[in-house]
Amino acid sequence: MRSTKDEIENDPTITNVSVEEHVSVSQSTSGGQFVGPTEQVSTAAKALIGRSTTLTEALKAAAINVGDKPVETTDLAAIKEVEARATGEVADGVATVAKKAVARNEKVDKKDEKINLRDMIAEIDVRVTKDRSVTSEDAEAVVQAELNHSPLNHITPRGVAESVAAAYKLNCNPSL
Repeated sequence: MRSTKDEIENDPTITNVSVEEHVSVSQSTSGGQFVGPTEQVSTAAKALIGRSTTLTEALKAAAINVGDKPVETTDLAAIKEVEARATGEVADGVATVAKKAVARNEKVDKKDEKINLRDMIAEIDVRVTKDRSVTSEDAEAVVQAELNHSPLNHITPRGVAESVAAAYKLNCNPSL
């Protein structure tokens, strides 16, 4: 079993994020050796097909994809970014609910007693009254927000950041 220190020292780190044509991640090892770009084709796109590709729809897709996942700090950061970009502010919206969920989850030991993404995002239609289509700037900012709050510098597969990137891809190419 590897320790967290081993994971941090030996895993590649994300050094550049671009979602213009596809989610592309440049990686390098802890020693600085360039590993190369890695295309990550999102399975989150499947949850968005036939739906509007707005910022809040991307959050709903994340809830569909990884809804049983307890809300964590990385999710909070990405959700704050989504809400701020969708509404122009973060005031008593879904990010506030996410913040409370993270605080509660940090105190609870049993996974089945933690607040998960599906439960938290269920309130999005009530709490977020403005919305708009996802742009490349939105996708990049949400991915960066999630990366900045990840201890291992990873985004959650099929999570909030990847779902926003998938929404942007669908906006560019609805035939995906």
